Amino acid sequence: MIKTRPGYIWKRYLITTAILCSLIVIFGIKPVFCMDAARMQTIADKLTNTTGQDIKILIEDSCKPDAYLHPMGYIVITSGMLGLFEDDAEIAFIIGHELAHSIRGHYNGGSEILGIARDIYLPAKLWKEIDADAYSLNIIKAAGYEPAASLRVLMKLRVNEIGQSSTYTEKRINALIADYNN
Repeated sequence: MIKTRPGYIWKRYLITTAILCSLIVIFGIKPVFCMDAARMQTIADKLTNTTGQDIKILIEDSCKPDAYLHPMGYIVITSGMLGLFEDDAEIAFIIGHELAHSIRGHYNGGSEILGIARDIYLPAKLWKEIDADAYSLNIIKAAGYEPAASLRVLMKLRVNEIGQSSTYTEKRINALIADYNN
């Protein structure tokens, strides 16, 4: 049986916290999970101004990279997704993609959850994802974000094997390239 001194765990916790805070203050180093709320709100505000839609974002503490439209109308982004995509334009594309599902009427009110990194098994779902990609591309262009971020997001999803099969991801990339060139 391992015994610890009273307060030892708290002391280690406080030392670790002090070290992390020192790294942040002295060197400007932020842990990957620390996308600040103000930065996320700035991105959401730019997209709100462009679309006229109120965007409610919930950050889920999960290492699995995912983003989806919750049935209650929130856009849920996991901390794992924020760790994979640090560029504001990429995050804007992800938020815009989920917002597009709502604007375009893709959510049918049932138990179906649509998301940028969700598995696709049916052609109808693939069409919804392609449509949300195209609409999000238009949203981020209008908001002043770099359009190429849309392709980077899908490429990273493919390379990291997140969500759909590579065949469906390739179809989404090809469709987005066609929209990007128009």
